[in-house]
Amino acid sequence: MKSKTQVFSLPLLIVWILVLAEPTQASDKNRETLVKKIISNFSLAEKNSNYWTQESVLNFSLISPLEAVSPFITDPEQASAELKPRPKKTRAFWQLAALMSYSQARYWIKYSRFIEDWQYELTWEDQKRRFFTTEALRFDSNAFYLNWTHAFAGMLYYEFARANNLSWLQASLFSIGGSLYWEYIVEWREIISINDNIMTAVGGIPLGESWFQMGRYLLNSTKPVSRLASWLNPLLKINGWLDRKKTLPPYQQSYNQSAQDVYLFLGYRHSPTSENTSPTGNLALSLHSRIITNSSYGITGRVDEKFTSPFYSQLDFDFMYHGRYREEMGATAKIVPYGRFLQNLSPERRGYSLFYGLGTAYFLYVKRPVTDYDAGKLPVNEPDKFHFELPRNFRDKLSAVHLVGPVLDITYFSHPWKLHLKAEAYPSFGMINALALNKYSINHDVQGMKTTVTYYGYHYALGPALESELGLDYKNLRLKGFVSYLYYRSIQGRDRFQSWITDDSVIRDSRWHTGLSLNYRVPGSDFSLVAALEWVKRWGKIHEVEDRNLEKRFYLGLKYNL
Repeated sequence: MKSKTQVFSLPLLIVWILVLAEPTQASDKNRETLVKKIISNFSLAEKNSNYWTQESVLNFSLISPLEAVSPFITDPEQASAELKPRPKKTRAFWQLAALMSYSQARYWIKYSRFIEDWQYELTWEDQKRRFFTTEALRFDSNAFYLNWTHAFAGMLYYEFARANNLSWLQASLFSIGGSLYWEYIVEWREIISINDNIMTAVGGIPLGESWFQMGRYLLNSTKPVSRLASWLNPLLKINGWLDRKKTLPPYQQSYNQSAQDVYLFLGYRHSPTSENTSPTGNLALSLHSRIITNSSYGITGRVDEKFTSPFYSQLDFDFMYHGRYREEMGATAKIVPYGRFLQNLSPERRGYSLFYGLGTAYFLYVKRPVTDYDAGKLPVNEPDKFHFELPRNFRDKLSAVHLVGPVLDITYFSHPWKLHLKAEAYPSFGMINALALNKYSINHDVQGMKTTVTYYGYHYALGPALESELGLDYKNLRLKGFVSYLYYRSIQGRDRFQSWITDDSVIRDSRWHTGLSLNYRVPGSDFSLVAALEWVKRWGKIHEVEDRNLEKRFYLGLKYNL
């Protein structure tokens, strides 16, 4: 007997399954109704066939006969378009323009608050010097809190593009373009701030990409808590809603869940506070994500391929509270967009996964200030309010953009053991607290030093940033250690008020951060018990005066995997 069978495509079947699993196309109630209709009309039985004829046809189907509600995409071009959504460049531009217009209007309305920054007039002569010479390229004199937030402005510019399906390189142009527009056009009265451009344009890239990857991961999760947490990236959430009529949402991404580490931490931290050098009890709260976008990572088989889009991203937010005060705040963002991925894993879970390439990162650490001038509440054009007759009392702070550098990450598998090693190195631009300044000010006048040192306690600097991490897993246990090192030497000669400076000498600072942690995952749950020890060692030097301190931290808490 000659028979004919209906041919269907496996990729289209996968698309259909994903459509049924994704609740954003319609409400949960409508989805349930649709699935019930499909199941009730679904059959593998032969339909309307005649076994007694020579041309008998096995006329069965894997598709619901309800044509009007069929979830199948039978057009290959449409299926490809659904899996790779079209970039919404116009929408991205208008969203960025709306934010920029609001911020620009708000800034110009409050221009008088920044009168100390006014150095240029709206004349051809002044603007020609700003645009076509290096005269206006300076490091500004703003307070630390104002300068580190520029990195998060760049993150927003970047996210407008990424949340509208643009590539990471196109999104980088949004970050860079937004920064240049603000510095050259909006702040036309001021210098063109070198530090703002670095923080916004370059720092916004790892922050924006890691924020995008975390939001996309949470939106693809089946866990209710994770889906709720996806509002941590509202731009991706809102744009996904605008595209809700598509068969697949624009943020659709396939993940190997076992390769991801996204979690919330809540616990106790024993460490000093800004007003008490003796260790005391504090509340620690963190959100961490380490996401690998390649779904083959950690899966049995061989892989050898290059990548030119973000393969790895990391985004960490850390907070410490003591009573009603937020004592510390920290953020870390990293991406590896260029490199090579190698893997050789047997079915017995023996072998390795390796990627290496070029990465970039952003780092922030701020302790609670205890004086008005350290909090940035006083402008530099009111020096009497700073009471320079008294020794300075600054607290530690650092905002750093780690420029492009090499990253190596390798994991060895020998079930049930797993060994992970990671190493990174970057040239780094930082705004770092001059640790020796408090001690130096006891017997020296700090007036006449770099403007940000005199008034706000920090300096602009360059130096190396090195970091390594080693982890060992056995079943539900994980032991991890890390060490990071930063060394900075101040940048000379480009202060906003360079002519005021009488002591433009070199300032040096370094920071060691090391730690050990033990993690036990409760079997059959998303919870883990965590204990950790950390040490932060700081050193600084101004002229002949050196200062150093060592802070010890102990953590005990609960981790919830999202």
